[in-house]
Amino acid sequence: MTELRHRTQSRISLVPAAVALGLGLVAHLVDQFLFVRAGPVPILVTAPVAATLLYLHLRAATYQRIAALAVWGFLGSGAAILGVYLGVVNYYLPRALTGTETGVYDLGLFLWFVASLTVMYGVAARAEGRPTRATAAVLLAPVVQVTWLALVRLVVETVLYA
Repeated sequence: MTELRHRTQSRISLVPAAVALGLGLVAHLVDQFLFVRAGPVPILVTAPVAATLLYLHLRAATYQRIAALAVWGFLGSGAAILGVYLGVVNYYLPRALTGTETGVYDLGLFLWFVASLTVMYGVAARAEGRPTRATAAVLLAPVVQVTWLALVRLVVETVLYA
C-alpha cells in the first residue's frame, strides 16, 4: 500500500503529472478525431493541471498557491489561445492546410502550450529564494505560449511548409 501511495503523491512522484498529460493528450486526440479541428478545452484543462503538478513536485506549496497557479494557468492559457487565434486569423497561408497538416498543427499547439507552461512553472519552482524571478516566470508563461505563433510563421516563411 505504501508503494501505491508514493506513486500517487505529486511531491514524491511524477506519475500524477504524467497521468494528467496522458489523459489530456487522449482528450485532445478524441476531440481531433470527432471534429475537424481540436478545440481549446483539452489545452485549457491539461496545461494548468500538468504544470501545477510539476510545480508541486519540485517545491512544496500551500493550497492557496496551488489554487492560484492553477487559476492563472487556466486564465493565462485562455488569453494565449485567444492571442494565437487572433494572430492566425490575420495571417494567410500560401495554400490551405491538408487534413494531416491540420492534425499536426493542432497536436503541436497542444504540446507547445502544455510544455511551455510546465517549463515556466518548473523555472518558477526552481527559483527558490528569488520571489521576483519566480513571479516573473509564472506571469510570463502565457507570453511564452503565444510564441507558438512566431514559430509557425517562421516555419511557413522559411518555406519549410511545402
